[in-house]
Parts: sequence; C-alpha cells; structure tokens
Amino acid sequence: MKYCYHLLVLLVLAGCGGGDDGTSSQSQQEKPTTTLLGENTVPTDARFQQFETYLFEINPADFEFSGNRLYLKVYLSSGNTLYLGQIDKQALFTFPISVPVKEQVVRYDLFSDFAGDKGVRGESTL
Repeated sequence: MKYCYHLLVLLVLAGCGGGDDGTSSQSQQEKPTTTLLGENTVPTDARFQQFETYLFEINPADFEFSGNRLYLKVYLSSGNTLYLGQIDKQALFTFPISVPVKEQVVRYDLFSDFAGDKGVRGESTL
C-alpha cells in the first residue's frame, strides 16, 4: 500500500510538468547581432577623430624683450610639449598644433637669453 501511494504521487507530479500560470508564452526571436563592419552603420555626422588641429599664433613684439634670442615653449596641461625652439622676436609666429579633442587650453612660456628679462607665461583658449 505504501508503495502504491508513492507510485501514485510520483505519477501525479510527473503529469503536472512543473505547473503553468495559464499564459501562453511565445519565444521572442532575438535580433541577430553581427560583427561585420559593413552591417554596423553609424550616423553620417559621427566623429571618430581623437585630435584636432589649431593654428597657434603669438606676437613676440608685444612683450618688449631686451635679449637677442627669444625662445618659446608651447605645451598642454598634461605637460606634453608641442613646440620648443627659438623664434624671431620681431615677427608674428604662427604654426599648426594637433591636440587631443578633450583639450581646451594650450599654455606657453616665452623667454629670452637676457638675464634681465622676465619670462612670460600665458594660456591660449582653443
């Protein structure tokens, strides 16, 4: 009798199939993903560049240095030097610089070979 009861309980549990909440579930088909470059489109106005090019200019004549040689250092806030060299103290100095897109300010130091001249520090907003 005991065996019959256990057998009957097992048959009932097996017949249940784990239960159902009464809602019919249809499996949703997932959209297939692809790794093909041609099938992964981007908007036409998307930008992928990491650097931007700007024209840096400075007029050394505005600073009235007494020395014969004038030197310029242009650098980023991270310390990366973009230019370091001698420039003409009478002419406008311009050159293109490439900076990371996230940079907003370029710093510069202007100094001469004369010990009596004080160096000039400044920033240029991009």
